[in-house]
Amino acid sequence: MTRKILHVATIDFTISKMLLDKMKELEKFEYEVEFMSDTTKFMSDNTNYLETIKNAGFKHHALEMKRTISPFNDILSVYRMYKFFKSNSFEIIHTHTAKAGFIGRVSAWLAKQPIIVHTSHGLPFYEGQSKIKNVLYRFLEKMCSKLSKGYFSQNYEDLEIIKKFVPKHIITGYEGNGIPLKKLDEQDCLTNIEIEKFKKILGIPQDYFVFFMGARFESVKNHVMLIKSLLNLKNSKIKIIFAGNGPLFERIKNYSKHLGVSNYLLFLGYREDIPNLIQISDAVILTSEKEGLPRILMESMAFRKPILATDVLGTRELVEDYATGELVELNDYNNLTKKIENWSSLEFVEQLNRYGENGRKRLEEYFTEAKVAERIDNLYKEIMKG
Repeated sequence: MTRKILHVATIDFTISKMLLDKMKELEKFEYEVEFMSDTTKFMSDNTNYLETIKNAGFKHHALEMKRTISPFNDILSVYRMYKFFKSNSFEIIHTHTAKAGFIGRVSAWLAKQPIIVHTSHGLPFYEGQSKIKNVLYRFLEKMCSKLSKGYFSQNYEDLEIIKKFVPKHIITGYEGNGIPLKKLDEQDCLTNIEIEKFKKILGIPQDYFVFFMGARFESVKNHVMLIKSLLNLKNSKIKIIFAGNGPLFERIKNYSKHLGVSNYLLFLGYREDIPNLIQISDAVILTSEKEGLPRILMESMAFRKPILATDVLGTRELVEDYATGELVELNDYNNLTKKIENWSSLEFVEQLNRYGENGRKRLEEYFTEAKVAERIDNLYKEIMKG
């Protein structure tokens, strides 16, 4: 018997980039999956994620949701979603990310949907956040958790926090995150000649050490830490590729010019060719303040790239220090500078290769979409038994 499920996310970007592949795997467990999101194009990117969703064979329902808190618009979204749920029948409503999690759970509860489940892709409240936001977001999550039968987490650290504030009768569980490893492996890998051509197009000298950071330009991704670490860099033959868009793009770009380190940086904006950018890089770097379970690092590990990242929630669950890469304390600029210098030296090549091979093995063992789908199916079954 096929069970009908609606997955709700704030924007179609989340579905296209984070959910499609694992939902393809989930369908193998006899689920019929549909999606709902705001179809507004992601920031100013010239892309159509809705087309990607539909081409993958999924039915999509559009409903306007603002990413930021907007009481009037949020109430309208709750009402519209409530009307939708009253007219459509699903066995499970599964929400993702904080905003869609709030609107979706409230709407589904009001419409008396049988099973409501939420997945945290990184809790909206965290250490270092302003006290007002922390208290507000914690209160909203605690309130909404009472409306659902399941609350899943992408990492174990968040799961322990979740268990402390949700009612005991709610099923909590580790969902994790993964990538479609087979799909990535089937893509054409760049040859050495193609890598040289790609670097030439981007204006990167062949003898430069290349770091890649693929992250949306927002404060939590903490590009500033990386930029500050370049101030005392001695090796001039280093290039850092920034791929991504976001509200802080121009501000961070101007900040790098102000500090006089823009010569190390390449701001590419939004890119569809992330696998190629990973392949032309010698290492991948991420300086976030926190993560759910960073997909960009998993994709990099699939291509056997060593990871240099901050020792923060989510990231440290994926990256094993001195095994698949190296971790630095958040905003420890001097240590990050030192590691960038070390990694770019010829003496470190063998060590970086070991990190890359170990990362691939760790990915194969724990972080594939097939394993995530299996965990989701088991959690669903546990909820349905109750």
